[in-house]
Amino acid sequence: MFELFQNDLQAFSRSSLEESKAMSFLNRFDTKFVLKVDTALDFLKNIQNDYSLLEINNGVIQSYRTVYFDTPELLCFNLHHNKRANRFKFRTRKYLSNGKIFNEIKQKLNTGKTIKFRQRRDKIREEAPNIPILEDLANFDNGFLSLVQNNGYKVENLAPSLFVYFNRITLLNKHFPERMTLDFGVKYGYNNEEFKLSNTAIVELKRERSPDITVSQEFFRRIHKNPSGFSKYAIGIALTHENVKKNRFLPRIKKLVYERSSV
Repeated sequence: MFELFQNDLQAFSRSSLEESKAMSFLNRFDTKFVLKVDTALDFLKNIQNDYSLLEINNGVIQSYRTVYFDTPELLCFNLHHNKRANRFKFRTRKYLSNGKIFNEIKQKLNTGKTIKFRQRRDKIREEAPNIPILEDLANFDNGFLSLVQNNGYKVENLAPSLFVYFNRITLLNKHFPERMTLDFGVKYGYNNEEFKLSNTAIVELKRERSPDITVSQEFFRRIHKNPSGFSKYAIGIALTHENVKKNRFLPRIKKLVYERSSV
């Protein structure tokens, strides 16, 4: 699958990490579309003149390793399942292309906006010298705890609840302040089992204000594809944790093609 996407990205112009940071949109509106791989490849061909690709270290496909943290009762998952308008997730993410590691809090507000709080952990920072370098992504230490507490979250006993690996293509709109990601090759790990999504791509549009119609939107309208929620965390928990309440996510899971294996 990696090679399929790599071949279809040759016609895109490139953008630098600095250009991408200008559209990081930590306070934003998100719109997601779930596609099969062949539709995702067709999508890329249709937008290549209007979007540029983020390139890091001569690569345009970045791989991420993420560990999510939750309470023993899976509070974050249940808030999402129960459609709570204000919900949040805690995770540590490593960018395999450059080795950067961030602790992150991602919150969905009842206004429809998403906000993120981040804390870099792969180096000692001058503004926070008391927070050490994080060696193990699965370690919820005092550094992450301070990020959680300083932003007003009152949760206890957070522990690893899901391991996620995926590949990401990041695109920047040339005509409109819009950042877009396309994720594929999603793989979940928990309790010595892995689940790999073999024919799924997730496109996410990220903007500071509610969407205008752009080239990407026009493509989805043309193929009669409506936005749909897809939380990698929620779907991963539903797949890997047998005894959780998952009724809301079963219709989505039934449409997924995935491989299950022991590790």
